[in-house]
Amino acid sequence: FPRYRAVVFIHGCFWHGHHCAEGSRRPKSNRAYWLAKIAANRRRDARTERALRRAGWGVMTIWECRLKAPEAVAERIWKFLRR
Repeated sequence: FPRYRAVVFIHGCFWHGHHCAEGSRRPKSNRAYWLAKIAANRRRDARTERALRRAGWGVMTIWECRLKAPEAVAERIWKFLRR
């Protein structure tokens, strides 16, 4: 949202290592590869968020598991943009 200098990321719980039931699930095959991939995703996410904040942007992350309540998500985003 360039007008608001704000970014909203929607992260998949498994792929970005969220601490919910889906994000805590561990792969059954090629486990070492996927655990390293998820760890790298988390590091990249943190670097990206830091860089955006340093550049003066607001950053919000919405997790996949929260999308089950779309009205609540929309309200959070609206409040975030109106900050």
